[in-house]
Amino acid sequence: MRLAALALLCVLCLAAPARAADPASVTVGYIPVGDCLQLYVAEAEGSFAAEGLAVKGLAMKGGAVIAPAVEGGEIAIGWSNTVSIILAHARGFDFAFLAPGAEGKIGSNDVHALLVPAGSAVASVKDLAGKTVAINTLGNINEAAMRALAEKAGLAPEAVRLVEVPFPDMATALAKGSVDAALTLEPFVTDAVSRGAARILDPSPHAAFGDPYLIGAWFAKKSWIDSHPREAAAFARAVAKASAFIAAHPEKAREILAARTRLSPELATKIALPRFPEALDPAALQGVIDVCARFGLIAEPFPAAGLLAVPGH
Repeated sequence: MRLAALALLCVLCLAAPARAADPASVTVGYIPVGDCLQLYVAEAEGSFAAEGLAVKGLAMKGGAVIAPAVEGGEIAIGWSNTVSIILAHARGFDFAFLAPGAEGKIGSNDVHALLVPAGSAVASVKDLAGKTVAINTLGNINEAAMRALAEKAGLAPEAVRLVEVPFPDMATALAKGSVDAALTLEPFVTDAVSRGAARILDPSPHAAFGDPYLIGAWFAKKSWIDSHPREAAAFARAVAKASAFIAAHPEKAREILAARTRLSPELATKIALPRFPEALDPAALQGVIDVCARFGLIAEPFPAAGLLAVPGH
């Protein structure tokens, strides 16, 4: 009897399913805006859990605090605009994009716009010579965009005076007359225009970067990607699944966006969203690198492939 019971126990143990490995914990820094929609969707739809990840999202103010947190190891992965990581790469930082983020595409996915007050006499970018334009941060993607716009209009890049104004404060700065124009993004574009407070001077101010161009993406230190190949690859797969979901279910994705940000459901349905690709495209990044070099943000251009990681390979 004892031998029979022992044999039965062995059979049951062999038949029992293996215990699933505990999910790997990964802390991810993000900005609570529409460009980070992939993160919200991946969490809401269970994509991270399905890939064996326990992702802790940490809302942060922007790349200025996210990049140092990634560098210092406080977070493993962060979201950043491309220019910040391009500049960091040129300075020798060990960063690489590991998952696709937000792309801008002329005519369908323009999330930035150059605004002027509704009653402004400014009719073109050329009229901004000697005037003041608000951008969120100097030495970044919007400075490069404005320099390119000025050049295209036949102006010297320095003919337009650029000043730093946080995105949420730009509409007020336009209304007070402290700036003549503002290069801003959604939801501030739709909000200001729908209220009649501003009009669009240029609907595609980042066109010089290419079509499409990579606005921002998910990055990590190359050393972390190399030492955590399973987690890095799983994160990239989950983000790709989120991108596919956004493309297939845009209305549901906007509902998730409204639930995760301070956007009203009404505004969430109106704003332009970036395109969320399922894979990183070197061509969508190369144009940004080249423009940064042309206007002196970096000393010289470099191949985009040097900033793109392929987790798991």
